[in-house]
Amino acid sequence: MDIILKIYSILNLKQIRRCSIIIVAMILGAILEAIGIGAILPLISIMGNPDFLTVYPKVTKYAGIFGIMTHIQFIITATFLLLILYIIKNIYLAWQNKIQIDFAIQNQIYYSEELLTEYLQKPYLYHLNHNTATLLRNVNSGGVIVFSLIMVSMFTLLTEIITAVTIWLMLVMIDAFTAIIVAGFIGSLLYFIIKGFRKKITEQGRIQNEYSALYIKCINQSLGAIKETKVSCKEEFFLDAFRKAYFEYGKANGKFLFMNQLPRMLIETIIVCGLLLLIITKLLLGNQPAEIVPLLGVLALAAFRLMPSANRIVNLSNGIRFQMPFFNELYEDLLIIKNKGEKETETCLQKPESRMDFENVISVEELGFAYPEIEKQVLNNISFSIPKGKFVGIVGPSGAGKTTFVDILLGLLPPSKGKISVDWKNIYDDIRTWQANLAYVPQNIYLIDGTIRENIALGIDEKEIDDALINKVLHMAELYDFVQELPAGIDTTVGERGVKLSGGQRQRIGIARALYYQPQVLVLDEATSALDNETEKSITDTILKLKGQITIIAVAHRLTTLEQCDFKVKFENGKAEIIN
Repeated sequence: MDIILKIYSILNLKQIRRCSIIIVAMILGAILEAIGIGAILPLISIMGNPDFLTVYPKVTKYAGIFGIMTHIQFIITATFLLLILYIIKNIYLAWQNKIQIDFAIQNQIYYSEELLTEYLQKPYLYHLNHNTATLLRNVNSGGVIVFSLIMVSMFTLLTEIITAVTIWLMLVMIDAFTAIIVAGFIGSLLYFIIKGFRKKITEQGRIQNEYSALYIKCINQSLGAIKETKVSCKEEFFLDAFRKAYFEYGKANGKFLFMNQLPRMLIETIIVCGLLLLIITKLLLGNQPAEIVPLLGVLALAAFRLMPSANRIVNLSNGIRFQMPFFNELYEDLLIIKNKGEKETETCLQKPESRMDFENVISVEELGFAYPEIEKQVLNNISFSIPKGKFVGIVGPSGAGKTTFVDILLGLLPPSKGKISVDWKNIYDDIRTWQANLAYVPQNIYLIDGTIRENIALGIDEKEIDDALINKVLHMAELYDFVQELPAGIDTTVGERGVKLSGGQRQRIGIARALYYQPQVLVLDEATSALDNETEKSITDTILKLKGQITIIAVAHRLTTLEQCDFKVKFENGKAEIIN
């Protein structure tokens, strides 16, 4: 019950109302199941009593209205009505299953989308502290496991329990003694089986959940650096790491599947033996064989329905428990999505409609920053100004805080103290409108497995791409002639992560992408440090042509890259000073 309540706690009021409708439908379905089984007993009794119409004259009177005059006609009619009942019952049960599945699938799609939305909205620090493989697993499997596996299983489990109870109540009306024996027997059996396997199945679920994230991480690491992996002959290292993780994942699944199948054989053996022992008991208590034939027929039919039901109750209960470690890990994220849906909170992922005004100066005022898990200040009381249109170089040794400063300027890390202002307005008062002014070129340009055109206009719908602007930025990034020589031009595919291009060409596409957004501020973070001297000089010359048109802030280790900048800011030991 605790598990069911916890699952329901992630649903909003609208979803709970729909669940209530589904549960009512399940109760009606269970009643139909019981009626279908209970209706067999009268049919068997009628077939075994040729004088039925004579013994019950009222039945004969009503049957005569429909032209039923003989015992055979009465049996055929009763059988035909039972046939119609079973057709209606199974059509209803098919509809009931469909609304359960539709509910689960709709929520699976919704929650998977909302999980990705939630992770995209998380601050940059969150992503620094969480492995991408875990987030990938959550988005990829979260909706499927929580709704298609756990929620559908829970609906089916409740259906089976309601059906079993309804059939038992029907048996009480037929033979209370037998019904009580059956309930006590099967109930005790299910309780001890579920309890006996509970801890082992929960532990296997925990292991499976842990290693599912780990083996995805191994795949990401091995294929994400395939070039370095092959050159350094490290394929076996990554394969071995994957093999160990997937072995534990597979072993946990295997143990669960075995433990989930074992109860079926126990239940089948014990119920069949119990039914046969019941026959012996009835005979020993003085019942005649002919007297117990109708009851035996109903019991056999009930057992035929309850045995699979008992198996499913155990299997579904075990399956839910097996997936609960993953659900528990995801629980806080699911609650956030639920609360956001109830409050109708809008996502903050939309592109801002306007830009923060930037006409004069960027002011860094007593800026300080320390990462939450590190007490030492990375930046401490930094102050300087960057006039609009200037080319500013950021220099300093590794670990001096250059990248941290850039991340604060880009709106990725909120400062611990102080602020960055643009025309005397704090950028963190409306960070999205400030980011609309920015373009960022990192050391390693991320290229999708698409065309040059798609990579330059990354994040823009294909129908909305401005080809005239594409050609303009190709000229500005000095890529136009290269692209024109390609057979497919701007529609040439670059391969995954741009493997079909040289390092310099990838960086130029990164610059073209940055310029496509028509920024007022261009931030270059070691954008040329991985290139050879000649290529670096060529790209630096390209960047210098933008000097005066936009504000350029460039982080670089090589001072030659910054020879023609207007001034430099040197970071060292958490401090910063302007140098010439």
